[in-house]
Amino acid sequence: MTVENKLSAIIIGAGYAGLAAAIELARNGIKVRVFESVSKLTNQGDVLQLASNASRVISKWGKSLETIQSEAASPPFMHCQNEHGEVLVDQVLPAEYNGYPNLYCNRGGVQRIMYDYAISIGVEVTFGARITKVSEDATSAWIYLGDQKVVADLVVVADGVHSKSRAYVTGAVEKPKASGFAVYRSWFSMDRLKDDPLLQHIVNSDKDQFLVWLGLNTHGMVVTNVKLQTVVCFLTHKDTYDVAESWAFPGKTSDMLKACEGWDETLRAVIRRIPENILIDYKLLWRDPVTKWVSDSGRVVIAGDAAHPHLATSGQGAAQAIEDGATLGVVLSRGGKSHVPTALKVFERLRCERTSLTQRMGWELRQVWHQTDWDLVKANPEVLNMPQPAWLFGGDSEKYASDNYDAVVSHLKKGTPFENTNVPEGYVYQPWTIESMLERERMQELETAEKAKKRSTNGHN
Repeated sequence: MTVENKLSAIIIGAGYAGLAAAIELARNGIKVRVFESVSKLTNQGDVLQLASNASRVISKWGKSLETIQSEAASPPFMHCQNEHGEVLVDQVLPAEYNGYPNLYCNRGGVQRIMYDYAISIGVEVTFGARITKVSEDATSAWIYLGDQKVVADLVVVADGVHSKSRAYVTGAVEKPKASGFAVYRSWFSMDRLKDDPLLQHIVNSDKDQFLVWLGLNTHGMVVTNVKLQTVVCFLTHKDTYDVAESWAFPGKTSDMLKACEGWDETLRAVIRRIPENILIDYKLLWRDPVTKWVSDSGRVVIAGDAAHPHLATSGQGAAQAIEDGATLGVVLSRGGKSHVPTALKVFERLRCERTSLTQRMGWELRQVWHQTDWDLVKANPEVLNMPQPAWLFGGDSEKYASDNYDAVVSHLKKGTPFENTNVPEGYVYQPWTIESMLERERMQELETAEKAKKRSTNGHN
């Protein structure tokens, strides 16, 4: 490809989706510039799951996967219990799938490794970039940094859940819905637990721990990393503050303890050891799935959390962002400079149904955990398990895009039939909204309350 014919891309955002897209585009010979609003990367963030469908992609990025794996946790079980500490189910967590590891990693650490690799292969990243406008015409797309115009063949909007540029693509200003919930999040040194007799089984374990407690409208979580000697502790709770989603809103351990009053003393003992200066209270807002990912002129596309924000219970937010990057690399390489709009529509067609389903999975598990049907759990404790299906964990997004590119082009241009196979066999895509999920949750809450009432009545008879 000559310099004149070399495809060029602007990427907005240096998070997981932005860096994955930058790496995969660069690997496919595309000139990439990344613009990030923050002044520098930080280690802020707790734990995320990097499933095998993501580690498969990262395995092609030099020694990145090896470095990530050297610092990651790999708990053998998810130990799920009720709020009193009574064991409900121990879910086996496979260490790998098809030879690619399932890892539990520090958010900031993985981002730093991705950034370092992107720089090493020639990606240019500009920090402190305040983008004031995104636009396009039939032959190019551009952004404005104040008065400075930067032009490329396309723009990838990957500026996260609070995307300021998404509206250019969707044509609508996002209106997230208040969830009524927030989550306390913390990450700290294992040393904080060492002098508490209640916590010695956690401190002295040579295995990474993944502990979950379930109660009405609340769940708590503790994840340990033996290699790094660190602890992560979460607790969802009813939201009482009128603030925006932020990694900076402070939490109080006293409030966190009130949210789980009467719960298992192991969880409460961990909470008492949390340093208050690193405890945040993260407000949760709900967002409808986005179905339009490509702009009208076909040269601006959204990806990652800007396109498909996931609940933490999905375990797939980072993985789907990385799959986005791998898919973009393939379709843009196949489409080339002459067919950018078609390539981006192929990307949307290959990815939208899959991510809608992984988003919904997170909602459904959250509902099971928050409105637990204890009769069902007694009969089948595995209903509490995190989904780990082969169609998801065994996904090879790069190969899937390559194998299906021509078929989707034919579908778009000629109307030939096309059905995605990166979803469960027989699955039929059905659009959904936050309101439909909330209505389902309200019905489940009424059903759970009625069952509890019957159990109480039967207990007194």
